[in-house]
Amino acid sequence: MWLLNIRRGFSVLALAGVCSSMAMAALSPGDPLPDLKEFGLEGTVPELAGKVVLIDVWASWCAPCKASFPAFDELQGDKSTDGLVILAVSVDQKAKAYESFLDRMKPTFATVRDGKQKLVAELSPPAMPTSFLFGRDGKLRSVHLGFHGDKSVVELRTEIEALLQEKSS
Repeated sequence: MWLLNIRRGFSVLALAGVCSSMAMAALSPGDPLPDLKEFGLEGTVPELAGKVVLIDVWASWCAPCKASFPAFDELQGDKSTDGLVILAVSVDQKAKAYESFLDRMKPTFATVRDGKQKLVAELSPPAMPTSFLFGRDGKLRSVHLGFHGDKSVVELRTEIEALLQEKSS
């Protein structure tokens, strides 16, 4: 009986994990990029108008987030002159955790901290990290849950390159 209960517990946990991975972000494709000035973000938000914007929501305790930073550095370096802006939004409530992570990773793209969780509440990322990709028109084009190494890089690069080819409105 005890073994059966453990198995049921694992089944319930596994099912909960599947359900949470199917959760959707609060924004849907076609929704506009929120006005980031309204959220009290700590740090400098770069100019986003007319740019392809990748907003990556991350946390210092998240291993896939750490893995994504070198890939985002490379994307930013390759595509910034074409009009890509990457903005990494930390959900860390403690500034020290955020700063320590940045000291270790030394990202070349813009980062801000959403210590009051206002933007995070608006975006409602269903996983850590979650990337929101906006076209030059300021409308959400896709949402990427998690970071899955080369697979994520290929998907993002392909979408970003296509969006960079679009003319701004």
